[in-house]
Amino acid sequence: GSSSTDGNVSSTVTQIELQAERASREHSAHLLVFPELFLSGYGLSREITLSAARYIIQEKVIAHLQNIANQYSIALLICYPELVDEKIYNSATLINEHGDILLTYRKTHLWANEEREIFAEGDQLSSVVEIRGVRVGVMICYDMEMAEVARCLTLLGAQLLLVPTALATSPANENIARFIVPIRALENHVWLAYANLSLPQFIGLSRIVGPDGNELCRVEQDPLIVADLIPKNYLHKIRSTPYLADRRPFLYSIINDSKYLVKLPIDYKYTDD
Repeated sequence: GSSSTDGNVSSTVTQIELQAERASREHSAHLLVFPELFLSGYGLSREITLSAARYIIQEKVIAHLQNIANQYSIALLICYPELVDEKIYNSATLINEHGDILLTYRKTHLWANEEREIFAEGDQLSSVVEIRGVRVGVMICYDMEMAEVARCLTLLGAQLLLVPTALATSPANENIARFIVPIRALENHVWLAYANLSLPQFIGLSRIVGPDGNELCRVEQDPLIVADLIPKNYLHKIRSTPYLADRRPFLYSIINDSKYLVKLPIDYKYTDD
């Protein structure tokens, strides 16, 4: 993932087109995932976010990206501020290799006042859709830190979780990027594609992890990374721990009971170190 911009959508679209062409031509990739709010940039004021969201609608940017997906025969996960009825959502749209929109997911777990002051919360998990025979679901950044989200998407049949992210550089966030990413893949026996924005402002560590929790590749010098998803490579590793089959859901109903929702103190401060 490349660094954030200042709402300069048109230059970002050019970048997306270049990377789509490259991923398709050089690597025969079937799917390309961009970081959270990539079209506009992350961490902008409400004013700039809103103007970027309006530009995306006025200039039919998503339709243009659908054409790019179709032209290079590559699926794209595009993240952007989505303006609907004067509300802005932190959204991700998945476009298939023919240029059809398969899903638009609106981030359900917003982080702190920084996001809540700008965005409205989505109230539905991602649908699970198929790309070239692989079932795919989407979570955005903070969603991944909630174990329930990935588990639900897996129960809905996802084999690959796409996680566009804008995780800032901080000691606390280091462990989120290092530990939670492989754990989500391992505990659900799914592939996970983690696309974070880059250093120095963001922690980077973009990578693709297999169902055994091991990394297939990570971003080092080149922001474009590619991995093959080969299910048979994992069968022997996960046979002894069929987590989904060995669950006992009647024990977990408390998770779904809102009386156990923790109330934060009025003066609570989210810190980002």
